[in-house]
Amino acid sequence: MKISFKAQLMIAAIIVIGGFVFSLYFENDIFYNFTWAFVGVLFFINPVYPESKVHLEEVKAQKAMRIAAVVVFFAGITNGFGV
Repeated sequence: MKISFKAQLMIAAIIVIGGFVFSLYFENDIFYNFTWAFVGVLFFINPVYPESKVHLEEVKAQKAMRIAAVVVFFAGITNGFGV
């Protein structure tokens, strides 16, 4: 069963907000960065995209989402967001 783009985006937003709260509470940016890395993995494993924007090019859209997911993953791992 595939999760829809909207549902996965909401899950990702909740995860990122949770990581931000943990980072503020523990005063450590590692939680925020790892949540972004986790979101990258989430979109890499399940590369969903808005159906209304992409009609016939499903393979290209999935590749683009996976590339974006890898960028988000590496930005989270290399301390790209919580600086």
